[in-house]
Amino acid sequence: MQVILLAAGQSTRLDPISDKNTLEFAGKTLIEHQIAALKHANMRDIAVVAGAHNIKKIEEILAKQKNVVVMEQTDLKTGMAGGVLAGAKVVKHKNILVMSTNDVFEEKLFEDIIQTSKTKDIDGVIAGKDVDSYFPGGYLKFGKDKLITQIIEKPGEGKEPSKFVNLVCHVYNDFPAFVDFLKKSKAKADGRYEDALNIYIKKGKAKIMLQKYHGSWQAIKYPWDILKLMNNFLNQLERKIDKTATIAKNAIVEGNVVIGPNVKVFDNAVIHGPAYIGEGSIIATNALVRSSMIGSRCVVGFSTEVGRSYLNNDVWCHSNYIGDSIIDENVSFGSGTVLGNLRFDEENVKVDIKGKRIDSRTNKLGAIIGKGTRIGINASTNPGVKIGQNCFIGGSMYVDKDIPDNKMALVEQKVKLIPNKKTISIEDRKEMMKKLNKK
Repeated sequence: MQVILLAAGQSTRLDPISDKNTLEFAGKTLIEHQIAALKHANMRDIAVVAGAHNIKKIEEILAKQKNVVVMEQTDLKTGMAGGVLAGAKVVKHKNILVMSTNDVFEEKLFEDIIQTSKTKDIDGVIAGKDVDSYFPGGYLKFGKDKLITQIIEKPGEGKEPSKFVNLVCHVYNDFPAFVDFLKKSKAKADGRYEDALNIYIKKGKAKIMLQKYHGSWQAIKYPWDILKLMNNFLNQLERKIDKTATIAKNAIVEGNVVIGPNVKVFDNAVIHGPAYIGEGSIIATNALVRSSMIGSRCVVGFSTEVGRSYLNNDVWCHSNYIGDSIIDENVSFGSGTVLGNLRFDEENVKVDIKGKRIDSRTNKLGAIIGKGTRIGINASTNPGVKIGQNCFIGGSMYVDKDIPDNKMALVEQKVKLIPNKKTISIEDRKEMMKKLNKK
């Protein structure tokens, strides 16, 4: 069975975080994790569909992968339908799995859906998950024969046709037949794929089965989903410390912690698992890392605390607090900078996403910071604040609203100078020292 792996999405709702496909988790990019899972399920012939914005990077990442071809979706406005049609140009089999890199599943789903697709007289299989609360996506509708009759996009809470959410993990036993319907669909780009699938079922009389999925599923839609995905990977870690790592005798490393090659952990540093420390990183004296993922070549400097946060490669800190935050690559923090992660009223943190205030559904969420940004000493951020790519944030800055890409934010400070008529004698200081020594 061949695979069309859709990776051309521009991830605009993740802004200012760069392309989700190239984010690293436990030393591998997301797209590498996805391909590894597919290959482990014996689906070794994979067509990756990328866009102009990420195709070069993805080609570089996958250059050594066997039986993986990367092609470009030239018109990203055509959405998922355009991605599938781009992939259709290179796949040759009738049996095709269509999947998006947006969705991360357990490997067993791939094994199960392949087995189900072998059911007699079945034209395809769609994975669905029984959810307890409303998810803003597509829901599956069923007929009396329990076959899928329709995908209904975002029906609204209380109007769901079933409890099963459509997962982008679809198998077609006659993929060319579905492609014919996809080419003829005149629906809008963002719903063209689902429209073609619905017509394929209704007019094409396609028999599509449900593959029930009970495992973990993480859809990457918003920035905070990166933290959820990070936790998925952290929970799979088994303790491993590379032989080239240097760990001080009085440092504490507890639980399932992975420490990569050439990592240095200095005196009195504490790492509480699950945690991942990437190659060449430094955990300095008195630093604390807990339930976090630290990329390669990072510096968690003196007296810095990193809790439940994602740090991509080449992030440098010094005497900072970084809680429940998402930090892209090549970011540095001046001494004393604090990323706030909890509102005074302890309500859920809301984030501006494409002009709308979106509830993150968590009451702990720190900053979301794009690559190439520098933040000066003693700065602070409100919970859920986004700072764009390649920004400079001046010292003592209080960031209470989002900062767009490529901006420099500085504090306008007025200094009042008045005569100083007071002096402190060294004798006074000596007397104070005497008193301290008597205690």
